[in-house]
Amino acid sequence: MNDQGHLNAHSAHVTPNPRFWIGAPREPGEPELIPGFLHRHACLLITGETNIGKTLVGLEIAYTLLTGTPLWGKLKPTRVLKYVTFIMGEHDKETLQTQWALLGFDPPEGLWVIPPPGRRLVAHGDTMVGNLDLYREWCQGSDLVMFDPLGAFASGEDIENDNAQMRAVISAMEVIAAPGALIAFAHMGKPAYDPKEGRYRQRETYATRGGSAIEDAVLDCFYMEADTDHGGYKLRQRKYKGSAPSFYRLTRDPATLRHTLVGQGATSSQLLAQRKAAIASRYENLRKSMTNP
Repeated sequence: MNDQGHLNAHSAHVTPNPRFWIGAPREPGEPELIPGFLHRHACLLITGETNIGKTLVGLEIAYTLLTGTPLWGKLKPTRVLKYVTFIMGEHDKETLQTQWALLGFDPPEGLWVIPPPGRRLVAHGDTMVGNLDLYREWCQGSDLVMFDPLGAFASGEDIENDNAQMRAVISAMEVIAAPGALIAFAHMGKPAYDPKEGRYRQRETYATRGGSAIEDAVLDCFYMEADTDHGGYKLRQRKYKGSAPSFYRLTRDPATLRHTLVGQGATSSQLLAQRKAAIASRYENLRKSMTNP
């Protein structure tokens, strides 16, 4: 059978879906909910140590997307969402309400909080289909679903170091959030002791507790950490499919706990242009030294 015959045979058994055709018109609107930070149909992973402020950032993101208020005073969303669902794995609703009150935000109608139901998405290597379906029902119609923290939705022996199982957790979360956006908050891996330096060191890459598959599975990933050089906090870009700053530098108001964006790093394209300019400058200086000994 020639290639055309194979194509015709395939087409006879597959119903074309125009949504998946490469030539279909692009969906109207911007592909990012918050340019340089959050895509509208993908998973953003925010990784940080315990009590670094990940949940506060999540509440700020929810408020931004439900009201159109710029995130951290600077990052303007491209659209206003109707419904955001926050699924908690550690906190209770009252804890989240307390943090919301400290932030000083009015409660928008579109924010829904699901307290810890004790329902895992993956247990001992198996996806809990009944729990997955229940979460899907609860999140029906949500434009954005947030899970906090990632590790609370899986159980099993050494689960957080099992690449296959943790990737299954991300996949289940994506099914629940689809076709909307997904944000998962995760803990940093425990620091490893460096005998040469005589101290514990945090990993610079693949720092999410739970194996490298978690970061490989998501579209975007930022590490949240203390900014020891300037004070405050930093969201450092680990990966981003598109143009995003290498980091966002934040300050936190001690009274309201709100963050303010006070600086950001260059994008990858800007860094590449800087490197090219530096190389061109070195070659030019070398050429001049050779022609003018």
